[in-house]
Parts: sequence; C-alpha cells; structure tokens
Amino acid sequence: MITPSEWSTLLYLKPEDFAGKNPEALRLSIVQKLDHFTGIIGSRPLILSAGRPGDPKSHGAGQAIDTTWPGQDPLVINQKALESRLFKGVGIYVNEIGVASHHFDDWDARTASEPATWGGIITHPVDSSTNQHVRVTQYVAMQSVIEILKKKLWQAVTSPAVLLWAGLLILYLWRNRIH
Repeated sequence: MITPSEWSTLLYLKPEDFAGKNPEALRLSIVQKLDHFTGIIGSRPLILSAGRPGDPKSHGAGQAIDTTWPGQDPLVINQKALESRLFKGVGIYVNEIGVASHHFDDWDARTASEPATWGGIITHPVDSSTNQHVRVTQYVAMQSVIEILKKKLWQAVTSPAVLLWAGLLILYLWRNRIH
C-alpha cells in the first residue's frame, strides 16, 4: 500500500487519479515510473485500470497500470514509453473505433533487458445467449496495432472536412503570396 507521504513525493499523479482503480493494491515503483513518464509526456493520463486483486499476472501483483492519454497521439506515447526504458512491459490496445489504450508494467517476472511489447485488438461483440456485449481481446503483434492506428489517423487526416480546410489554406496562401 502506498502511504500518504509516498504519494506526496510524486510530481504529477495524485491518489484521486486512481479513484476506483484499487490504488491500495499498487506498488510504489510502478506509480513512480508512471509519474516520471507523465512528466516526459507533459500531460496527465486517464487511468483505466490498476491493481486487480485475484489477477495472477502483473495487475494482480500491483505492478501494472492501463492508461489512455486524451489529446495525445497513441503512437507517440508508445514510442516514448519504449524509449524511456522505464517499464518492463509496454502494451498497446485499440478498440473497434480506433481508440487506443496503453499497458505499462514493472512485473518482476520479466527478466529480459528489452521491454516486452505486444498489441491487442479489443472488440465488444454481442453474446447471443445473453444478448449482452462482452469484451474480447485478440492479442496480435504490436506492429498490427500500430498499422491499425496509422490507418485510423490517415483516415482522419484525409476526411473531407480536413481536405477542404487544407485546400482553402493553400488557396489563401497562394492568393496572398509575396511577389
């Protein structure tokens, strides 16, 4: 359990950032690393999941945090996480509408010198027996998730509205060029 005095040593993250995400189950080391990484990114993450009592892996050991970074390019977040070498594991997930989330861990079971990396595609199909949506994660190579995100970003950049604005900007610049 992280004590109040340990929380006060952090520069960016506060206990309320982890509200409802079992912060009492987290190890200080992973929170300190995420705090340092928050300073590298320059904006605060939205914590999606932290300690998960009963989980046999990194979340259950209090050594993993899932986040999303509103307003930030998920590919940049992923690259900076790898470059920072703060984490032993870096995962990136994308859902069916192209929203990305990140998993960072400091799991003791990882002994390799390079961080473990992976990707996942999260879908919410309907279970026909209950007529309820269920979460399904298909683990894939990180490169597959990155390609999906690049495609989503390209689609956003090439949307008709963006192309119209770009065309108007080019026309404006052309008409007002210096002779």
